[in-house]
Amino acid sequence: MENADTIEETLKAAGKSQPFTRLSYPGAGHLIEPPYTPHSRASLWRVKPIKKAFLLWGGHPAPHAAAQEDAWKKILDFMESNLRR
Repeated sequence: MENADTIEETLKAAGKSQPFTRLSYPGAGHLIEPPYTPHSRASLWRVKPIKKAFLLWGGHPAPHAAAQEDAWKKILDFMESNLRR
């Protein structure tokens, strides 16, 4: 939420608060993928040759699936409204 606050404040200060929309999905993880993709609560990230890190995305399956569907619709609507002019 801290990063979203900073982004919102920066856009407003620059007079570019449109088309900014802030979404929050309680219970969803940090990584919102396209809908119907498997929900992964963690993944392994590897930087060669030996560095590894486990990334914890969190979330619960049902609210995460609902967030995927809702966010995807909103992303497509945004693209249609702002990119097909």
